[in-house]
Amino acid sequence: MKNHNLISVLFLMILLSSCLKKIEGTDNLTTNIFDVDYTGDAWFLIDDIYTYYTTFGQLKVRVEAVIPNANMPVLSPNLIYVNCHVNDEPEVIFYTYKNTKGDYPFYFDLMPETTNEYCLEAGIYLQDQDTTINRFTICGSL
Repeated sequence: MKNHNLISVLFLMILLSSCLKKIEGTDNLTTNIFDVDYTGDAWFLIDDIYTYYTTFGQLKVRVEAVIPNANMPVLSPNLIYVNCHVNDEPEVIFYTYKNTKGDYPFYFDLMPETTNEYCLEAGIYLQDQDTTINRFTICGSL
């Protein structure tokens, strides 16, 4: 009986370790926003652009965006890192959580500019690889 348990445990370890090997063909995928060579349309939308005053009376512009649930793979994470910037502002890496509708809202605040057009460039940030993939730019006006 002891040998049977030992053989079962060894077999289970071999089976599980083989599941950890890279699945062939994953380098060729292009339809998921987490695929490095994604070829689809922009995966986020600008939801709103507006001005507001901070609690210190400073005028700011907020560009609100959303990653719609429809643009996510079936097995979607609860948290996504996004690398983005608006116009000539520095890039910021932050995370967004899935809301109750399954969407991932995020926003970028900045000082008002002389133009009324604000262009948001965003990409999926892969923390484990320290790289940003699938960048798109979408513009909107106040």
